[in-house]
Amino acid sequence: MPPLAIVPLLVATAAISIGRFVANRPEERLRQTGRLIFNPDFFQGAYKHQSYFEGWYYKFASNYVAGTMNSTTMDTASNEDIDASFSIAVVPGIFLGNSTTSTESHAFIFVTINGEKQHYFRFELDEFSYADAAKGEEYYIQVGDNHFSHKGVSLNLSPRTGDDATLTLNGKLTFANPSPWPVSLFHLGAMGPVGWMPGLECTHGVLSFDHEIYGSLTFMDKHGRGEMDTTTTVVTTISMDNGRGYTEKDFGRSFPSLWVWIQTNSFARHPGTSLFVSIARIPTPLGLEFPGFTAALWHDSTLIPFATWSGAKFEALTISKEEVRIVIKNSKRYGSHRVEITVDRIDVPEVLLYAPKNFSRMEPLVWEALRGTVHLRLLNVNEEVVLDEIGTNAGLEVHGDVDWLVDNMCGKKSANRFVCL
Repeated sequence: MPPLAIVPLLVATAAISIGRFVANRPEERLRQTGRLIFNPDFFQGAYKHQSYFEGWYYKFASNYVAGTMNSTTMDTASNEDIDASFSIAVVPGIFLGNSTTSTESHAFIFVTINGEKQHYFRFELDEFSYADAAKGEEYYIQVGDNHFSHKGVSLNLSPRTGDDATLTLNGKLTFANPSPWPVSLFHLGAMGPVGWMPGLECTHGVLSFDHEIYGSLTFMDKHGRGEMDTTTTVVTTISMDNGRGYTEKDFGRSFPSLWVWIQTNSFARHPGTSLFVSIARIPTPLGLEFPGFTAALWHDSTLIPFATWSGAKFEALTISKEEVRIVIKNSKRYGSHRVEITVDRIDVPEVLLYAPKNFSRMEPLVWEALRGTVHLRLLNVNEEVVLDEIGTNAGLEVHGDVDWLVDNMCGKKSANRFVCL
């Protein structure tokens, strides 16, 4: 057989081998390889020494129907039923400055309650520890005396000298029925095949769209009262039983220069349903920038992705001070669903959260709401309404000159860019 004639045979054999490899590598087997790219929940920065951050975003919302809140001030105590749910985000992580000797390198935990105030706790690097996927260890992150895993969290936070915080937070929560974004050889969770691109500025992962939470949180905060300065200490315990949890993460050199992020899994009539949307400007190693998006709806224990790799395209994207409105249509391969999302921004409190800046330090940089309201509609290929629901306790970030995203997002007839990541 002539040498050149062997080439097609080799190509065909290789294709068959790859096909068998993929077919025989379910998610669990990929994770068991210990490779970090197939274990996005694990710490990715073990061999990083500078210009790096990694953070895990744990969001908790109490039972939508009713919760019990016990409050104690200096001289009064009360038990009261609360009609609206309580939401809190707790974010452990690590930041490495732009040199190996940077004094800005540290571990951290920041907390925001109902999106109204943030508390930033700083820790030494040696107070940060983590599981090793390569050794088959079970996932966990520990910062100081605070422990985070797939099974739950244990919190013991109080301000130390130099912390931008007035909150003391204690409690233990357990999780049930987590729902991570599946990982496969070609689709690395929320990033899809884009996750294989080298030199990404920031990588995103959804570790659990939704899970049940049980336990309680006790927090104590000091409130100053006027120029005379009398300080009132309020101690509050909130039951989180039958609440909903969500977990995601980011890691890399820096956040994108501009983005829109939306998340809620507080749907009163459809507990377990979760919405996630991330739209950003993504730089590439070649110096070019492209709009990119990844979004998904977790509904009835089924993942419905809306991303470039799923063939999804924007039909509408408008952003104003009053609302964010998004309409995305998926490809036939993923059911030709259309999702319509409207986020109400009127009178929704926002808080300035810490984020990496200029690859050199962490500082208050990103405005985030945690009590937004989302009107969500999902339609099938026949334009029949599958879901029409209001989500509360919605997280929302609109950062940077987002008009660039409005002008360039793929799918819109007026888009200036024809390629999205």
